[in-house]
Amino acid sequence: MLISSASFSQDFKGTWKGKVQVADSINQVNLEVMIQKDTLVRAVLLSPTFCMLTDSCFYGMNLHLKSTEIKVKPKGVLTDNKNQLKKAPKTHYQEINFSGALAENKNKLNGMLTLNGKGYQIELFRGDTPVFRPQEPQLPYPYYSEDVKFINKKDGTVLVGTLTLPKKEKKFPAVILKGGSLPNNRDMESYHHKPFLLIADYLTRNGIAVLRCDDRGVGRSTGDFMKSTIVDFSGDLLAGYEFLSSRPEIQSNEIGLIGHSEGAIVASIAASQCKDIKFVIMLAGPGISLRKVYEAQLELNYRNGVTSTEQNRFSKKLNETIYRLLNQNLESKAIFDSLMIFKNEGINFLGNPEVMNDFRKGQLFSSLMQIKTSPHNLFSLNAFPSEYIEKLSCPVLSLNGSNDIFVPAAINQEAIRQALLKGGNKDYKILELDSLNHNFQQCKTGSIKESLTIEQTFSPHALDLMARWILEHVEK
Repeated sequence: MLISSASFSQDFKGTWKGKVQVADSINQVNLEVMIQKDTLVRAVLLSPTFCMLTDSCFYGMNLHLKSTEIKVKPKGVLTDNKNQLKKAPKTHYQEINFSGALAENKNKLNGMLTLNGKGYQIELFRGDTPVFRPQEPQLPYPYYSEDVKFINKKDGTVLVGTLTLPKKEKKFPAVILKGGSLPNNRDMESYHHKPFLLIADYLTRNGIAVLRCDDRGVGRSTGDFMKSTIVDFSGDLLAGYEFLSSRPEIQSNEIGLIGHSEGAIVASIAASQCKDIKFVIMLAGPGISLRKVYEAQLELNYRNGVTSTEQNRFSKKLNETIYRLLNQNLESKAIFDSLMIFKNEGINFLGNPEVMNDFRKGQLFSSLMQIKTSPHNLFSLNAFPSEYIEKLSCPVLSLNGSNDIFVPAAINQEAIRQALLKGGNKDYKILELDSLNHNFQQCKTGSIKESLTIEQTFSPHALDLMARWILEHVEK
C-alpha cells in the first residue's frame, strides 16, 4: 500500500544512444525521452532521422514507441556553380517503431528499431556513461511512507506529495521541503538525482517527519507553476503547515521549513507570515536581489569557462533588455514578443548541431524566452529576499557551498546575515561548506556539465548538519 504506482514504472527520461547497421552503413541512433507521466511516454528520435514517438499505454519496464507516418520532402540545393538547383537525396521513413526492455541496471535498453518495415536489433545506453547513484534510498524503507494531498484554500490549488514518518505511534517534529525556480516533482529529480528523496530519507531515519510535494502543475498537483509567484508558493507551504498540524503523528508546534535556492525565499515568506513555524533552513538561498544573483551567475559561469565571451555578452544584453522592459511595467506577453528580435542571434548558442537543426533550436529559444518572461520569473526579478528574511523571528540555518556559481556563497550569505541582524534575530547559523556546488555535491568547479558526472547526490556532511541542527531546536 505504501509503494506508489510510479515505483513500478521505471524512469526512461533522458538521452539514449546506440548504433545500428542499415545496409552497408553504421548509423548513430539518438533517442530523447522527453516526457513520462502516468502511462504516457513521449520521445523524439534525433538520428538517424527526426520524428516524434509515443507510447500511450506504458507501464513497467517495456517501451513500445510508435510514430505517425513521416515523409521528408526533398529540398533543392545549389550546385557548385551556385546558379542551378538540383534535387536533394530523398529520405523516406514510415511507421518508425521502437520496442525495448530495460536491463536490470536500468542503464541499457535492449530492443528492436523498425525503419521502413525492417527491424534492427539494437542496444541503447543511457547517455554516454552508465548512471550510478549510490546514495539513492532503496525499498523497503525502515519507516512509514504515505501519499497525501491537501488544498491551498486561498486559490484552490491541490498539492500532492509524500509524508514520511519514523513511526505511526508517536508524535514527531516535522519539516516541509520546497525546491527552486523550475518545476520540480516531490523528489526534486534532476540528472537522475533525487535529492529531496535522500533528504527525506535521512531526516526520517533521524526521527523527523518530512512532507515533500510535487510543485504546481507537476505530477498530480494542480495549478500552473510558471503563472504562479513566490507568494503563491508560500501559500502552498502554509497549506502544508495546516495539513501537518492536523495530523495526530505530528508535533504541531515543531514544524519547520527547508527551501532550496528560490525555495529558500519561499520558505522565508511563509515563515514571516506564520509565527508558529518553528524554524527555517535555507539551502543555497539568495540574500541579494535576484537580478544581482543572475548577474553574478553570468560572471562566474564566464570565469569558469562554462560560457564563451560571445555567449556571455549575448546573455548580458538579453537580461538588460528584460530588466528595461520590466521597469516599464510591460506585461509578460509584450516582453516575450520584444525578446524575439534576439532569436536569430540566440539560436547560435543552443544545442548540438549534429542532433538539432535551426528549426528545433528556434523552438528551444522560444521555450526559454517563455520561461524568462513568465509571470513567475518576472515577479521574482522584482523581489528582494532580504525584505522577507528581516521578518524572520524563528531560528534560521543558512547553508551554501563554496563552489556554488548560481547563488554565490560569500555575497549572499553576508546579505542574509545582515538581514537577520537588522531584524533582530537572535538564533541563526550561517555556514559556507567547502567544495560544494549549488546542489550540495562535492565538486571542483560547480558547473552544470561537471554535476552531470557526479555520482554523489547530496553531501553527507550537509545532511548531518541539518539533522543535528533541527534536533537541537525541537523538543526532545
